[in-house]
Amino acid sequence: MNRSHILRASLVAASLVAGLTACDNDKLTSVNVNPNAPETVSSASLFTNATVGSMSALRGSTFEHGTSGVWVQHYSEIQYPEDDLNEPRPSTIELFWTIFYAGTVTGATTGSLQDYNQILLQSADRPNIVGPTLVMRSFLVESMTDMWGDIPFSEAGKALPQLGGNLTPKYDTQAAIYDSIFVMLKQAASIMVPSTDQNSLLFTRFGPADPVYGHNGEDAATEAAQWVKLANTLRARAAMRISDVASAKAKAELLDALAGPVFTSNADNAFMNWPGGTVANPLCLNWIDMNCGGTRDDQRLTERLIDTLKVNADPRLSRYAEPTGASTGTDTGCDLTYRGYPNGHAQPDVINPCDPDQNPFGLSDFSRPTRSIREAGSPSYIMTYSELLFIKAEAAEKGWIAGSAAQFYNDAITASMEQWGVSSAEISAYLARPSVQYKGGAAGMQQIAYEKWISLFNLETEAWAEWRRLDYPLLVPGPDASTAAVPTRLPYPDIETSLNADYLAAAQAAQGGVANTTIEGRVWWDTKAQP
Repeated sequence: MNRSHILRASLVAASLVAGLTACDNDKLTSVNVNPNAPETVSSASLFTNATVGSMSALRGSTFEHGTSGVWVQHYSEIQYPEDDLNEPRPSTIELFWTIFYAGTVTGATTGSLQDYNQILLQSADRPNIVGPTLVMRSFLVESMTDMWGDIPFSEAGKALPQLGGNLTPKYDTQAAIYDSIFVMLKQAASIMVPSTDQNSLLFTRFGPADPVYGHNGEDAATEAAQWVKLANTLRARAAMRISDVASAKAKAELLDALAGPVFTSNADNAFMNWPGGTVANPLCLNWIDMNCGGTRDDQRLTERLIDTLKVNADPRLSRYAEPTGASTGTDTGCDLTYRGYPNGHAQPDVINPCDPDQNPFGLSDFSRPTRSIREAGSPSYIMTYSELLFIKAEAAEKGWIAGSAAQFYNDAITASMEQWGVSSAEISAYLARPSVQYKGGAAGMQQIAYEKWISLFNLETEAWAEWRRLDYPLLVPGPDASTAAVPTRLPYPDIETSLNADYLAAAQAAQGGVANTTIEGRVWWDTKAQP
């Protein structure tokens, strides 16, 4: 059995375990269990399950093509526009929270955070197990705190008796959580040193159960080296994320991270490898046209994104968007090859100006995301080389690191385009455009922000976070939206009011009151008002 088949088997097994444990029946809890020899789920299975669960949520269609993708205006919603109207369903918010903390939505009795905690407890003496776990735990908790601000962390994911049995964890401040992220990522990068000695604790690793770097049959040294690079590169992301609110710390963490091994090409890109079949990319599982069992076809690329790409003749347009269903390729005023749907419309009421009866356009008149994003085996990205280069461009512009901000900026665009299969000739033509050439100063920072917004397509949680931090490009809600500004955080789920009310109230008070924990509030690191 090759590694791809082993990984598929691990993923299927994790799914089956999750499904079996979903039976909410006390009579089943003791079936096939020897009370004198309680079973422990292996760290490998826990890691696979936690990573599948967290990536399914963060890169699934509800958040990727819905909430965060809609709010950063890469996507729009036509038939179910609640998120696009800035009115997210309480059930959607609870779904995300529950997957990360409890896992009940996916059928598991424990959430991704608790699975990672369990691994750290039972494999504490195995550095090449602990390292990747710390990295993915850091990635997950950063994604969560960037959504909600202060969240349970130090006491969270510890409901199991062996983890402390805490069902009402306190909320940690976002500043404290970021401190923990830096500690975890630095520790992860420092401890992963593989060994060829099968009797050494350094020999133990996830191998084919690792759905991020174990999917190509890497040897132990390569696998560990990739995780070290990801740890340092994610640390650079976290450092830049807090740069407006804790500049000195951000600079120190960034310099320390860049001093270690980091991504050096697109070959280092970190992504969830979906083997397909029963464990497919969650986007494929959503879309009806992908033959993965999906039922939805109501999300489209936005007018803002497509029109912006057209203005700069950006060759990524054809890599991001499918031609409209009705297009003949003539690209006239009435027959556009690519057309985006505007954000913030309560009804599909975009009128076709070429229709003599003034009927609205149909779904087929707007561009879906390309099939390469939504296929069963399409990767779900954690971080890319392009994003690191944009971080370096910003750091150089701030004077934090040596090197040319313009060169890092050009290299970042190049890496993004190469990732999407753009030719060298197309890249050169794009970089030569006067509107693209780097200006430096405040104008340069806006260029970095804009190009980062474009390049983070298909990493929508990161695109939304970076847009909130950089406040560029200028985004405004659609005409039927319920708020005057694009949402800047998620509200807390209603379930916390019932199950953890005291700590929730304390967290809200610490963040400026209930009003600042609505979708119009701001998380700790988001300090700048939109221009």
